[in-house]
Amino acid sequence: MIKAIIFDLDHTLFDRHATLRAIAPQFRKFFHVSEGITDDEIADMWIYADDRYVYDGWEYIFAYLKENGVFVTPPKYDDYRSFVFNTFSKTAVRFDFTLPMLKGLKKDGYKVALITNGRHELQYKKLVLTGMRYIFDEIIVSGDVGVEKPDREIFMMMCEKLGVKPGECVYVGDNPFNDIGGAKRAGMYTFHIKTVYKNPKAPVADAEIATVGEVPQALTALKAKIEAGQPDLPENACK
Repeated sequence: MIKAIIFDLDHTLFDRHATLRAIAPQFRKFFHVSEGITDDEIADMWIYADDRYVYDGWEYIFAYLKENGVFVTPPKYDDYRSFVFNTFSKTAVRFDFTLPMLKGLKKDGYKVALITNGRHELQYKKLVLTGMRYIFDEIIVSGDVGVEKPDREIFMMMCEKLGVKPGECVYVGDNPFNDIGGAKRAGMYTFHIKTVYKNPKAPVADAEIATVGEVPQALTALKAKIEAGQPDLPENACK
């Protein structure tokens, strides 16, 4: 029986693409951008690099922007990193369907929780900006607990907080390794959000969905399969 739905934050519950597009004008003001490159072009290149390299690290995104001539004079990576942290703490665009979906799950009796990698201050600012600060039954930010996804321990911490077994949880996230791989090793069911480039070697989720707006339908389908005895329980699901 599924009792809890646990979510990732970035690229899952808020619209990272729309956020990058919203802060492109600030990017221009902060950095010396090459002549002729518009705000839309900055956003397009930034979004492409973010989709392709976000799992490899921000250094790769920065390198792509440099190599493709965005900057007249490339800044230091630390300056780029500071800019991203500062702007993301002030701007975060939520998907329109996120809050109705979360509220619907709670109304249906599910516990709703969040596990996100990152620093406490930045991740909580995103939650405040998107209006999601107080909707979750439990929140774990990796910077607060000294362990991060894909480590199995952070998922088990959440199970303990919620008072559920891993096999009673569905984890929803976009990162096939940190989110799907980590949650599967903890014994949870998984829904993968197909927002960015997916490595063909990535772990296979129980469902592939375009956005969290599809979580209720995917959940209904998963429950039907469980009741029919079709899917195997995830590893360690009963522990």
